[in-house]
Amino acid sequence: MRDLNVIAQDRNGDGKADTLLYRFYDDDQLQREATEADLRRLKVFGKTFLKCAWFNAGEGEERYLRIFSQNLSGDGTPEIVHLHFREGPVIVYKAAAQDLDNDGGLELILASDVDNDGRSDRTDRSRVTALVKQFLKVGW
Repeated sequence: MRDLNVIAQDRNGDGKADTLLYRFYDDDQLQREATEADLRRLKVFGKTFLKCAWFNAGEGEERYLRIFSQNLSGDGTPEIVHLHFREGPVIVYKAAAQDLDNDGGLELILASDVDNDGRSDRTDRSRVTALVKQFLKVGW
């Protein structure tokens, strides 16, 4: 299974993330860090992810987002994209977007409080939708 791990860090110590690290995995094996071309394609994704306020103090890497897709029909197109907001081995928040009829649209968005504002609402679903769409554009 291919997935992208995204790590945000507050290296300046000002209470907000200022650094993003992207790591591409295949079957739990690190394949590569993001290239310059990846970084250009992930620019919008990164801006949306920073709004989730899921970051590490300093250069920590304990908190990260693991995002991956599943192709249940076996036709090569993803029907489900999962987002796991992790703290080490623990999944703290989950979200998912599903293409129920395999037409390329996202009909079902399941989101908890992914932006850490104390509410699970339309804003969380919008952020999940944006993250999923940007992830799918990267083509990993």
